[in-house]
Amino acid sequence: MSFDEAGLLAAAAAPPAVVSPVPPAEPEGPVEPPVPVPAPEAFATEMAIGPPIDATLVRFGIEARGRRGRFPAQHGFPDEAAQAWRALADELDRYLARALPQTPLLELVRARVTVDTEWDFDQRRYGPPPAELAALVGSRSERFGRRIDAARALGFALFAKPPPAKLRWPVEQAGLSSLFGMRMHPLEGKRRMHYGVDLAAAPGRVVSAAAAGWVVRAGWTGGYGLMVEVRHPGDITTRYSHLSAIFCVPGDEVEAGRPIGLVGMTGLATGPHLHFEVWRGGEARDPLPWLGLTPTHGAAGK
Repeated sequence: MSFDEAGLLAAAAAPPAVVSPVPPAEPEGPVEPPVPVPAPEAFATEMAIGPPIDATLVRFGIEARGRRGRFPAQHGFPDEAAQAWRALADELDRYLARALPQTPLLELVRARVTVDTEWDFDQRRYGPPPAELAALVGSRSERFGRRIDAARALGFALFAKPPPAKLRWPVEQAGLSSLFGMRMHPLEGKRRMHYGVDLAAAPGRVVSAAAAGWVVRAGWTGGYGLMVEVRHPGDITTRYSHLSAIFCVPGDEVEAGRPIGLVGMTGLATGPHLHFEVWRGGEARDPLPWLGLTPTHGAAGK
């Protein structure tokens, strides 16, 4: 059908009709807002009403590694582990009951990765879990997934932006299992300084350089097991420990993101993970701010 057939051209050619203006009717009483309770202007900058879930998951991860060291492999899910998972599910329910802006996107991602990683480690150690427990943990993981999808769909503007990262994560999608600071050593049973963070990841995952620099050490280093040490401009050094394999030698120049090894559990380690340290000016620094995260103070010692 053409414009002419539709009458549009004829209507456009016709002179406009003169319409007498009709004054709007005066509203009776006060004008109601379009919604009963308008959204607060500070909605996008609300601060979390509860503590981050990170500290809870760090404690759970430390206790889970201790259980895996005490209970025999493939002899069924111990009651102690099942009770710990049920207690964690209650904690996760309370966290997920918060309003969406009170659960930052990065925190949600870290929490889901940590839960999925510890659950996978427990199944590998003990064997198939009870059906009721598997459904309990699986439903919480799915709820985290739905909330992450909702947060991404709404956009990052709803959440406080993290500080810019100075270093890139050496392992992608890793769970944070132990923080920087004083803690109870999982093997020695004594309070000792933990000079880095532990990133829980499956064995064989690729470990990459956190920034451009030069390899100054690569090999066996006592309790650190297989370790790579990289020196960066600005008197900064990063260390990558407990590796199962090393892909570089001292003197190599590396770019940020270049593979330098694989996740393992060599040296003093209770399970596969990457122990990652950041040093500047001869002093150990908390790696989390360098990775663009806000540290959870005090959690490492619990």
